[in-house]
Amino acid sequence: MERTSKHGKEPVKPDKIGKARISSPEVNAMIGHIVPGAGDRLLVRLTREEIYGLPLLRGETPGDRLTVRRVRRTAAALRKKGVVRALAPEGFPFWETVLKQGLRPVETGELCRALAAPIALAALEGERVPPHLASVLLRGERVTRALRTAALELCPRVRQLLVEVPAGGEALRQQLRQEFGLPAVEGHAGREVHLTLCFSRPDGTLPGRTADLSGETPAPAGCRFGLRQGALPEDAAALPLLSVLWTSGRLERDEISVTPIFALDRPEESTYNTG
Repeated sequence: MERTSKHGKEPVKPDKIGKARISSPEVNAMIGHIVPGAGDRLLVRLTREEIYGLPLLRGETPGDRLTVRRVRRTAAALRKKGVVRALAPEGFPFWETVLKQGLRPVETGELCRALAAPIALAALEGERVPPHLASVLLRGERVTRALRTAALELCPRVRQLLVEVPAGGEALRQQLRQEFGLPAVEGHAGREVHLTLCFSRPDGTLPGRTADLSGETPAPAGCRFGLRQGALPEDAAALPLLSVLWTSGRLERDEISVTPIFALDRPEESTYNTG
């Protein structure tokens, strides 16, 4: 991937009555970025920002600490400029306030499902289960492209792959047997499962550790997302930022790293190749 710049900011020039002026096409293409402001500033500050070629409208809150009132004002200012999706710092606790102003978080579901195999391997590492000894369950309502890709990538890496998918599951199991000569088993009853990957909303109690990849904004616990080369800005949550870079064509899947959080204190940290 060719990056012309890492990230930069340019103040939005006010017009004669003090309101930021941005052309409509630019606003419609932009995503907001809510961050704490600096010092004791009393007003919301809007600036143009670019991260790896991605244009953003950066909204700095009044003051240097995020509060409900300050976030509400900043979200409202971004919404008035036509922004409907927003990034925020890691662990941002004010999404309910942001949603009430007409903004929503950046979707991460498509990327998470595309990264299902690296997420599974990182999760197993975090549980200290070697892949060649692991039993992984793939669960969904139907065989999607992402689920099929995960099966093809995981089948030769794990001890046993279980496929619990009503629509298309038998055909997928047959394909795995033909390509790898390994049995892909239907269901999990009576079998040990170390990890369950959910491609549709989980219902009931599932065996082993569960990675829920369903919905619009999943956030798999125990995994750290980043770039295999380069660094992301610290004031934006990594997974949503990577998602919008990937969906906009500015980032390839194999440029993304998935690291087990629980293994970060080990002498040799594992980073799973997403290619």
